[in-house]
Amino acid sequence: MKFKEFMSAVNKKNLRHVYLLAGAESYYIDRAREKILSLLFDDRSARNDGLTILDCDNKIDLSEIINVIDSAPLFVDKNVVLVKNVKFFKSKTGEDKSADAKLDRLSAVLTSMLETNYVIFTTLDAPDKRKKLYKTIDKVGGVLEAEPLKSWQLDPWLDDKLRALKLTMDADARKYFLETVALMPEISLGLLDNELDKAALFIRGDRITRADLQKVLASLPEISNFALPEAVSAKNLGKSMQILSMQHDDAKSLIGLLALLTRQIRLLLLAKHFMRQGVSGKALGEPLGQHPFIAQKTGESARKFSEEALAEALIDLSEADFGLKTGTAGAELIERAIMRLILSSDGRL
Repeated sequence: MKFKEFMSAVNKKNLRHVYLLAGAESYYIDRAREKILSLLFDDRSARNDGLTILDCDNKIDLSEIINVIDSAPLFVDKNVVLVKNVKFFKSKTGEDKSADAKLDRLSAVLTSMLETNYVIFTTLDAPDKRKKLYKTIDKVGGVLEAEPLKSWQLDPWLDDKLRALKLTMDADARKYFLETVALMPEISLGLLDNELDKAALFIRGDRITRADLQKVLASLPEISNFALPEAVSAKNLGKSMQILSMQHDDAKSLIGLLALLTRQIRLLLLAKHFMRQGVSGKALGEPLGQHPFIAQKTGESARKFSEEALAEALIDLSEADFGLKTGTAGAELIERAIMRLILSSDGRL
């Protein structure tokens, strides 16, 4: 189940004894886990007494996990087990009959859980849905598919967050927020959730403005690094050079900036490709994998460059990446690539 469906299904009347919370978006996993535990325990004291946490990163043997899950509660009314960072839902990489036998035993235990026992498995890995263990939990328990959101899927999440804060966001602030997030290679809902909480502390009244968001977002490395691709897309040479100069002597930061810039130029080149086929405006959202509003802006930026200039910039940035990683060159190659691209002639369609 997806997050909203899963959270609606988890309630005291329909509480399952087995849950698998799996996927790369830890924000969803954390909230699903907390909701399940809040239904199982009335307060923190009861949770401390009745919850056993097993972390598979500590190389716990599967037999030990099975024994803990299958044990009757001692001095408490429930035996609740949280098994973190599990690895045994991934695809098989080799034959291991001993491990297979243990997984079969675990499936049998999960199928006939004691009424007093509950177990929650969590993993940031995508589970192999073909495995017997996954099918068992899907049948007798509940499975959360904690997949990361794409930028074009963010609107419902943002609306829910604003409702929870009992706030609204003006149009300019929403535009700034979506534009900023769209430049992130991976969206971290946990990060965005925390920063919106911070923004709520700054505001006067019940409406978040662009200025409120800039106070908390602009200084974040995860956000500020995206200023360079944005400046290049706008053909703002002065701002691009200023941003790059702040990272001039930090090779690690330069490699990160280079990756973001390369990604943005690829998007611009891809936008040119689809616009030649007659796809434009917000319709670019689906093929570019962006929010329609952001895709429209990407298309507008792409019109400022020729395909040849964008392709040459990718070659230049590839050379810069090699130079940085081998220590044979520095920021000067990125500067050259940016200057050549920004000073190139327009690529009107």
